[in-house]
Amino acid sequence: MLRSTSFKIIRCLRFGINLLIFLVTFTFSAPAFGKENIDSLKKVLTNVLKDKAFFDAKKRASIGRLQQKLKANFNNVDLRYQAYLALFNAYKSYIHDSAYVYSRKASDCAHLLKDPAKINYSKVNVGFVLISSGMFKEGLDTLQGVNPKLLNESHQFEYYFLMARSNFDLTDYNKIHDFSEHYKERGIKYCDTIMNKYPIASYEYLSGKGLKLLRSKQFKAAIEPYERLLKMKSTYQDSAINYSCLSYLYFSVNKPDLGVSYLIKSSILDNTHSIKESLALVNLAKYLYSQGSVKEAFTYIHSAIEDNNFYGAKQRKVEISNILPIIERDKINDIEKQKRSLLIYASIITGLIILTIYFATTTFRQLKKIRIADTLILEKNHDLNLANAELLNINNSLDVANRSLTRTNRKLDEVNLIKEEYIGQFFNINADSIEKLEKLKRSLEKIVHHKQYDELQVIINRLNTNIEREHFFQRFDEVFLNLFPDFIQEFNALFADEDRTLPTAGQLLNKELRIFALIRLGIDENETIAKILNYSVNTIYTYKTKVKNRSLIANDVFKEKIMNIRTVKNEFPFDY
Repeated sequence: MLRSTSFKIIRCLRFGINLLIFLVTFTFSAPAFGKENIDSLKKVLTNVLKDKAFFDAKKRASIGRLQQKLKANFNNVDLRYQAYLALFNAYKSYIHDSAYVYSRKASDCAHLLKDPAKINYSKVNVGFVLISSGMFKEGLDTLQGVNPKLLNESHQFEYYFLMARSNFDLTDYNKIHDFSEHYKERGIKYCDTIMNKYPIASYEYLSGKGLKLLRSKQFKAAIEPYERLLKMKSTYQDSAINYSCLSYLYFSVNKPDLGVSYLIKSSILDNTHSIKESLALVNLAKYLYSQGSVKEAFTYIHSAIEDNNFYGAKQRKVEISNILPIIERDKINDIEKQKRSLLIYASIITGLIILTIYFATTTFRQLKKIRIADTLILEKNHDLNLANAELLNINNSLDVANRSLTRTNRKLDEVNLIKEEYIGQFFNINADSIEKLEKLKRSLEKIVHHKQYDELQVIINRLNTNIEREHFFQRFDEVFLNLFPDFIQEFNALFADEDRTLPTAGQLLNKELRIFALIRLGIDENETIAKILNYSVNTIYTYKTKVKNRSLIANDVFKEKIMNIRTVKNEFPFDY
């Protein structure tokens, strides 16, 4: 039960998708029909034909509900008539025999009701079934007994349109010119009756006008009313007929793309609503056959035969039998060609198999010889691989040693560079200090010699150690940034934006930067740093801890990151 329900849901979803594609194609591609549009419509039709059993099941379910309604209202003659009429409408394009049965039952109920309108309309329905089955004489005799004045406007239109259709069908059926022209004139008169009776621009008027122009071979003029009909509300049977008529008209004015598109649309409508009394699929098969699409024509003509056999109309069988043998013949020819091709391919493949066996035997013999040679080669390769492995180990050891030596050399180069810079600065600073001491000594000797002790205070006031220290820091900063021009940027890269430290205006380095500049130079003892910068050891420790805690990296690798900051002449980072 669950599998059956799931299957129905899947079929319904696929039907919904096909219907959506169909409606979108109809809505948005009407102005121009190209090959892509036709191919899309063919895909929809193919899927619809695959789901014919599903659509027929829906049709049977709908008829089943109508039959249940008939049983429920059987005792009421008026409701029984309505139920018979509904069943006739359900069957009239589905199963010919059942449609005839219910049209007769509706007629019997109409006579029981003694309702002239219902009696006359029942004759119209009986006439429709007879005409559809090709029983023109019986159908026209039945329709001759209809008094259209007793019908309402809607039923009058059905009557006049059916009379026009019947006469036009006889025109096609009769090959003798005099008779066919007679029936054609009668059909056109009924079209004129429709046009005179109903308002201009009404559905009935446009239907009569379109049919008249079509049968009068005024094909271009007939397109306009049928295009307008498609924009009006109508039953799916009428829409399918209008699509089929438009298809004929577009083929007649040499617009085959539009013609085949409307013909496919008509076929889709027929099959999605289980309309078995239709020639749209037959005409589509004829056209595709004429275009060389034998496979598609074969599929469609057999689907049309299946529908016709189900409907049971002899007239349609005659029409289909004209094209079926031709398509069947070409299909058989295609099959024969395929058989011949398969025979040729089979012969070629057999020859190839024999050659393959021969070459395989020869190859097998050669392989035995090659395997012996391979064994010897493998043994030699094994020895070579062992030698290569030993050589690789030696090379790896040398590579490790070279890398270590390269790192050591780079570090030495950096240390030498730092030493050169700072030793030069050390001598400069010492020279300046000695010169200042000599000047101080001479000044003191002069004061002592002249006993000008008051001048001692002046000299002491001139000695400002803070200024000297600032000069010292300035020289240190200049030398350090000359060696490490990117120190500030790389140092700040270790912190979030809000935690970065930058020198103030007039400064090259601030306190925090100088501490870690000294660490980068290799001076990492707090006591030494404190002496150089004239801070307490606790102050140095506090600064270092605060800075490390603000950084984005772990404290234990912070110093390593500082030491990785490169000098200006060291273009490559150390490979640690």
